[in-house]
Amino acid sequence: MTRPIARPVASKGVSEKPCPGGDFRSVSAANDSLLGSHLRISATRLETISSQLGEADWAVLNFVSECRLASGKQLVRRFWQTSDRDTSAARAGRRTLKRLADWRILDPLPIRAVGGLHGGSDTLIYGVGVAGVKLLARRGLIQKRLGRPGERHVKHTLACTELVVALHEADRDGVLELIEAQSEPACWRGFLGAGAVRLMLKPDLFVRVGAGSVNEDRWMIEVDLATESSATIRAKALRHLAYYKSASEPVHPRVLWAVPDSRRAEQIADVLARLPADVKRLFAVCLLDGTVAFLAAEAHS
Repeated sequence: MTRPIARPVASKGVSEKPCPGGDFRSVSAANDSLLGSHLRISATRLETISSQLGEADWAVLNFVSECRLASGKQLVRRFWQTSDRDTSAARAGRRTLKRLADWRILDPLPIRAVGGLHGGSDTLIYGVGVAGVKLLARRGLIQKRLGRPGERHVKHTLACTELVVALHEADRDGVLELIEAQSEPACWRGFLGAGAVRLMLKPDLFVRVGAGSVNEDRWMIEVDLATESSATIRAKALRHLAYYKSASEPVHPRVLWAVPDSRRAEQIADVLARLPADVKRLFAVCLLDGTVAFLAAEAHS
């Protein structure tokens, strides 16, 4: 079976509609706060908060909702465009995040991200708060309940958020052209497998990168932190292969495993090497820290 893989005509101004399973607008917002979900926000208080929210506040809320979790440092880099905590922009960012947390737009987790100077507010990890959930619901965006996520889930989610932030920074710096970045579950894809069985592909990210003036590269990205067995990796690869064979997309995304070190890269490559030769070009492996450079190089090739 042959069909083009990635690089269709680009359109930065038009966002794609998520496939079935890529939306989560079906969960009640009543208890969807990471911490203190039992605390209620009165309608009057919510109106007061809503009236004071600016576009920048909404941008931060929407980003945390899409990524599910983000550290204070990641949010300052994304929206205040600095990694130096001593700049006026960084201080403004921290003040804004504190205000959004005080208003319960965002809620900090009871654990902190690794790194950050003196364990300060940069290391706080934010999810959508009870007021944020209610405000998103007014716009038809019902936040999926997170409860109290475990350490492994938090670490993986922050790694995905880090990649999204790095892609936006690369776009701003002219390293590559980021057309779109979808996080889970918006990047999930429903499809029909063998025997018309309904299946779901669940990559960590879906990314569209400009490649020349009229083309683009499409990638499904698996952010791997070396916590899964070779059998699990093979099962994921076979699910990607089943999605490819379903011809659900006329121009199929390539699949990139972003891994923490060269040893893990060799393990993933060994699993992928055992797949049928005619589909190996669907897959690629790179180091997590080099993902942006890899995508940029592919777009310029």
